[in-house]
Amino acid sequence: MAAKTFLSSEQLVQAQEILNPPLMTPDGDVRQVFCFFSQNFSMWLGAKLEETLKANPSWRDTHPIMLGSWARGELSPKSDIDILFCGDEDKVREFTTQLQEQGLKLRYRMPANPEDWTEGVEAFDVLALLKAKPMTPEGARKLFEQQKRIWSRKNMYRKGLLKAVKEERKAREIRFDSITNYLEPNIKYGAGGLRDLEQGLQIYELFAERFTNPGHALNVLNYYRDYLLSLRQKLHLEGHGDILSSSVQFDLGKWMGFKSHKDFMRSLQRGLSRVNFYSDWIIAVADAPEEVLKKIERSEFYKPGDLFSALERNSSVLMQKKVREGLDNLIPVTQLKKLGKLRGQELNNVLDVKAKDEFIFSVFRSRLIDRLVPEITRLVGYVQHDQYHRYTADSHILQACREIKRVYAKPKELGPLQQIAKELTSYDWQILTWTCMYHDLAKGLDSGDHAEVGTDIVVRDFKTFGFTKKMTDDVKWMVKNHLELSQAAFRKNSKDPRVWQELHDKGVEKSALKRLAIFTAVDIRATNPEAWNEWKGRLLAELVENLESKRAQDYFTFRTLKAEKHLHISEEIYEELGPVLVDSLSMKDLVEDLKKAEDSAESLPPKIIQTKRGEIWIRLHQKRDRKGVLADYVGQFYSLGLGIRHASIHTLPKVGVYDWFQITSQKNLKTLEQLLKSSQLKDKEIPAVKFDSIQIMSAHDKEWVISFRGPDQAGLLAAAAKALSELNVSIKSARVHTWGRQVDDIFILKAQGEPKELLRSLHEKFNLPQE
Repeated sequence: MAAKTFLSSEQLVQAQEILNPPLMTPDGDVRQVFCFFSQNFSMWLGAKLEETLKANPSWRDTHPIMLGSWARGELSPKSDIDILFCGDEDKVREFTTQLQEQGLKLRYRMPANPEDWTEGVEAFDVLALLKAKPMTPEGARKLFEQQKRIWSRKNMYRKGLLKAVKEERKAREIRFDSITNYLEPNIKYGAGGLRDLEQGLQIYELFAERFTNPGHALNVLNYYRDYLLSLRQKLHLEGHGDILSSSVQFDLGKWMGFKSHKDFMRSLQRGLSRVNFYSDWIIAVADAPEEVLKKIERSEFYKPGDLFSALERNSSVLMQKKVREGLDNLIPVTQLKKLGKLRGQELNNVLDVKAKDEFIFSVFRSRLIDRLVPEITRLVGYVQHDQYHRYTADSHILQACREIKRVYAKPKELGPLQQIAKELTSYDWQILTWTCMYHDLAKGLDSGDHAEVGTDIVVRDFKTFGFTKKMTDDVKWMVKNHLELSQAAFRKNSKDPRVWQELHDKGVEKSALKRLAIFTAVDIRATNPEAWNEWKGRLLAELVENLESKRAQDYFTFRTLKAEKHLHISEEIYEELGPVLVDSLSMKDLVEDLKKAEDSAESLPPKIIQTKRGEIWIRLHQKRDRKGVLADYVGQFYSLGLGIRHASIHTLPKVGVYDWFQITSQKNLKTLEQLLKSSQLKDKEIPAVKFDSIQIMSAHDKEWVISFRGPDQAGLLAAAAKALSELNVSIKSARVHTWGRQVDDIFILKAQGEPKELLRSLHEKFNLPQE
């Protein structure tokens, strides 16, 4: 398409006055062609073009013949100007040069063979000749001879033309199958645009004898010919191309008489869908063998189930058209409630993960889906302009229903989630298919959150379908919570117990968790395939793994026991206790011990636990905290010859000092108990130790976090604790991590003074270079 209009600035002003909006707001159900002014405006544009050509005195000698949109009466201000010249070659060259110097952009040609204009040209150029219009008597005579030649060999030409149309449509389908084209359709070349429409009408004329009842299809195409042409003409006048961008939709919708741009786009998308369907049908009729057409024509439907059976056997656009014609008689809108159980049964068959993809696609495209789930009609053409949703809402639901079949057949497409998919039962897949159908049915309503409102639709329909309470509840829950995992996996920390609890409180566990994980992946892929990747699959899989982990299950148990035991400490203590401790001890033992420490007025005696894995943990408790208590503890352990592998050290409100140590020792438990209770132990001198690094990890107004790192050696923790105690630092909590031969002791300190000064003192004490 030319980037510049052929109109002068004065003519552009005139054009704005001539092109009027429709007499009434276009309605896809009541098609009144007279309400548009597109053809009148096209004729005016053609007259202006003729004036430009005829202003040159040599125009008659070139014998110009109009082609393309000009010849068809479909000119727009930025249309390509296609002309065939059958006059003197030198004069044509002189004439076209002068026109181009005037700024008129032409696409012109001369016949390679004056006797046969089809020689050496593409199939579409032959088709253009059939619609061409001459501008001189001599041109008319020559054109008539060529058209007679073409029609005399119609069967040969139309076969090649049909092949060319099919190939071109396939190429355009790939080219315009993009996010942008759904949100901002191309009025000319996109699916259901003017090119589809033009091809449908032209192929019909070439193969007219093959059609027995094309009236409705032709009425649809002719109506939208004027509708889309009016839009294109207005777009061009406003300085735009053929793309209906989101910013332009507001002004175009207002000009066309719609209350809002959303209403305008819904109407337009319905129109594009209809044009695409009926032009596809026309081309399919032209291409199908005669016996196939006769077989479909003889098809008879006696009951609603016959419509489904027909599409299951033959999902072609030819059968889809036949089913469309039978909808009102066999499944009238007024009888939908009475047909509830039948609708439920048939929809269950359509959605079945083992059913063919072509089957569900044909049920949607034949509009049989409208009688199964009436809400879908409201979503036709509903677009969300967020550059993420690739499809209109109805198309997204269809894509989701198709996508669940794909991942069922090929779980590997889910990447990191494939193992979860393999664990699902047939009932799980059934719940997923219904979720795909119902999850977005409440989109576009003004009555609240679509996930919440969607549950009402599920309850209403499933009651009509006669489904069980369990199935209703399971699908209802999925619809209500279908966005929860996406938000948790991609926007939150999947290792945060608070995130676990939020999901757990909503019932995200066991089979519901697995279903929701698979649905989340399907929803993303059906919203925009380009938005799904390995990274998102990994995040979802990690979230599922974290929620099913022993640590998460222990956390849920901890919360339950905390409530049962009336333990008043913060739930955050679970995270602060650390994964090593909570993975080693029984939640029941831990909560009961915390409750004793909270209720006790005095310090509890040491507690020793040996786990099933043979690990030895010692709990020390002091009701009242004091400086240096940690240094005393670790010093005592060192004096007893006990090594510390891990430690979880805390000072808790109402509890006091509450420290757990995992120790290594050759002594038996009874000996350890006696040694810990003995008050006659002599402190053993802590040896000199060497740290690789001492670093302030973070420093805030209320607390600092400091790390001591070094090779595993006797007295390491004791030396660090003693050093902090000697510097009068208040230790709020600490953790000791030992892996292999490396130790990382993390202390959380009460902020006091300057952190740099503390770090300087520690470096000096342990002979580390100053930073």
